[in-house]
Amino acid sequence: MCASYEARFSVKELVDAFAAADAALKLTRGLPNLEPRERVRPTDPAPAIRVGDDGQPDLFDMRFGFPPPRPKAGPVINFRSEGRTLRNGDNGGRCLVPVSGFYEFTGDTYPKTRWIFRDPERPFLALAGVWRRTDWGEAFSLLTAEPGPDVAPYHSRGVLPLQPDLWADWLHDRRPARDILSPPPAGALVVARA
Repeated sequence: MCASYEARFSVKELVDAFAAADAALKLTRGLPNLEPRERVRPTDPAPAIRVGDDGQPDLFDMRFGFPPPRPKAGPVINFRSEGRTLRNGDNGGRCLVPVSGFYEFTGDTYPKTRWIFRDPERPFLALAGVWRRTDWGEAFSLLTAEPGPDVAPYHSRGVLPLQPDLWADWLHDRRPARDILSPPPAGALVVARA
């Protein structure tokens, strides 16, 4: 499962892609300065897109991972999607996390081999996630499911990149999660050793 990812994309790429997907970003806090990041790790602040209080998709800085459920546990960075309703509410709901690539690791001993998965045609993927208001502020976790054929050789679970035609339905909670969340088909991702 995804424990870190790359975030190398411009605000213009996000704005253009979301406008074309009928999920135009409002950017109520102004034009953000998105520094390219090779690795976003658990508890790091990172951009995520959710519907704001005005009902419009907007870009928010949130923490990657929910606070630990018990003492000495790590943050909840991946969240199983199967059998969950996943609806929008006042203190949490659906979000999309833009990533230029996500990492998976193989091997039984350290150092493990790191692999990066990317969209073969677009500058970023929009990973399905959920967000909450927490003691840490707003935070998100990435949704996972059975892996698609591109991820299966590397891990037994996979994050869920959504195609642009699903972004507005996901963000606005227009369709049940089970109708939207499914592993990507073969060839939807390209993988390389990182």
